[in-house]
Amino acid sequence: MTAIAFQVVFLLGAAGPAAPPTDTAATAAPTNPVLVELTEKGVPMPDGTAVKLPLPTVPDGADAAEQARALTKILPPNRSLAQFTEKSSGAPIALKIRTVRGKEDATFRLIDLGFVAHGRWETLNSDKFADNFLKAKGNQANQKRTLSKSGFLTKEEMAQRGLGGATPGMEQRYFYTTFKLFDEVEVSATRQAVLTKSPGSLLLAARLDPRFLDDAEYPNQWRSIDAGAAGVPVLGPKQPYRGAGFYVKITRLQRPAGAIFIEYHGAFDEPYGWFQGENRLRSKLPLVADHEVKQFRIKLGLASKEEEETAEK
Repeated sequence: MTAIAFQVVFLLGAAGPAAPPTDTAATAAPTNPVLVELTEKGVPMPDGTAVKLPLPTVPDGADAAEQARALTKILPPNRSLAQFTEKSSGAPIALKIRTVRGKEDATFRLIDLGFVAHGRWETLNSDKFADNFLKAKGNQANQKRTLSKSGFLTKEEMAQRGLGGATPGMEQRYFYTTFKLFDEVEVSATRQAVLTKSPGSLLLAARLDPRFLDDAEYPNQWRSIDAGAAGVPVLGPKQPYRGAGFYVKITRLQRPAGAIFIEYHGAFDEPYGWFQGENRLRSKLPLVADHEVKQFRIKLGLASKEEEETAEK
């Protein structure tokens, strides 16, 4: 599974159930401090610059017409809103991959992904769905190949590092991953993540936490993967890694019925030593994203149908 798909589902599982629908006028989620940092100050990069992420496509509290207008702005070329929101595993996705050049030939990659899936809101935000998705045979095989370490810091580990707990109205976690990119680079990153919920949305914003740059257990670093003797991969020397941030927002659409909009926005530093300046994402990510989104839609649809049938009994 791609790093993006993993982050969406893995963090959904950690988030727990989203707030249930309500008829009250209070539809706004608490202010997410990490989202504010990512969209107003930007993702800090090693060269001293910062790259701002766009605001969420669909704002909280939007009615059906406002939601439709927002989605129309990101439609892929020659695609209609009806096609983008149709109940189909092969419905179009909106994907943009951008490159920003910083000082001294620094390279930053930006990814914006949006798509609509259909299913029960309660199913999508359940621990069971996230667990089953991650444990699926194909996903496990991909994770084993690309993801070697992942999890959340315990309360004890946070206390040892002087990290604060949750703020009222939101959930805060520190999660770490060690994963491979195209079998050429191994990246280890520990992020501060803050989750906020509203009756019709869930937003998880995360940033690479600089306090973990030299952490003994969960360092922010990268290493090249070289071919060793007899084809056995050999990790290169440890290099510091400093720039990355993203957020995922899941919004319950009012029309069509059962439609859920999922958007991901992220920016990260890509050291020259990774791919010698070649944009691997441009050629590989679109195909991978299409496949992963399709699988996500299928699994959400099946899980939702199963829960509906169980509820009717």
